[in-house]
Amino acid sequence: MVAPKERADLFSHSLYQRLRAQLETTIQTGLNALDAQDFQTAVSEFQAAAEAGEADGNFYLGRMLELGVGTEPNADQAVALYQLAAEGGSAPAQNRLGLLYLEGVQVLQDYEEGARFVCEAADAGDDNGQFNCALVLLEGRGVEADAAKAISYAEKAADAGNIGAMNLLGQSYITGTGVEADDVKALEYFQQTASKGNPVGLFSLGQAYAIGIGLDKDLVKAHAFFNLAASRRHPGALEARQTIEAKLNAAQVTEAQRFARAWRPEEDATPAETVSE
Repeated sequence: MVAPKERADLFSHSLYQRLRAQLETTIQTGLNALDAQDFQTAVSEFQAAAEAGEADGNFYLGRMLELGVGTEPNADQAVALYQLAAEGGSAPAQNRLGLLYLEGVQVLQDYEEGARFVCEAADAGDDNGQFNCALVLLEGRGVEADAAKAISYAEKAADAGNIGAMNLLGQSYITGTGVEADDVKALEYFQQTASKGNPVGLFSLGQAYAIGIGLDKDLVKAHAFFNLAASRRHPGALEARQTIEAKLNAAQVTEAQRFARAWRPEEDATPAETVSE
């Protein structure tokens, strides 16, 4: 027989789980409304979640205010809501607030506060926070530089599908930063992000084909992937494509352009919210 105290504990846990599920449903309803551009419903759902103690509700309200989605932009109110949400344990709010401090946008620039917030988000399991915490640890911005710890956070974010973290790991394996240099592993990460249409991944794959890093040198494919990266506004892709084109004949250029035209991403990439934004 379950003792009265144990029954009470079980009841409290069960009640908490039900309430948590209801709040998550409320947040998702708000996000669905945002996708449908039903801003009034989105605000109502996020407010209801926030009033019920779900800190992410305040985060999404703040995001709407910062971006001016369904309302006039109001940076001050957005920051206040991010702070309230972060204090309530919202990992997305901690990450966003951290980015604002790191960049000095809408708040005083403060690397220590920025690093603290993004790494709190990372420790809470937020993949954007893990990626941004990895960046500040690599750079030693607001924290003592620790490449090995940075790689650990980046790996967690990459496992969650974070595009920026995959590219960071690819670059780290090229340079040997925090890991032993390994062109094959670097290529694996860039192939993953390129397959999702990410411009950095596409550009890096073009470089791999141009030089023959981790695979056979192929200037036709190099041109094609630089072309794809250029169409997605990668800053170095236009020049790289022109350099490769000068080494190809007309038939090879046509082949490369046909390859690029026929290429399709596996799925749309979701860019990480990073320090550079």
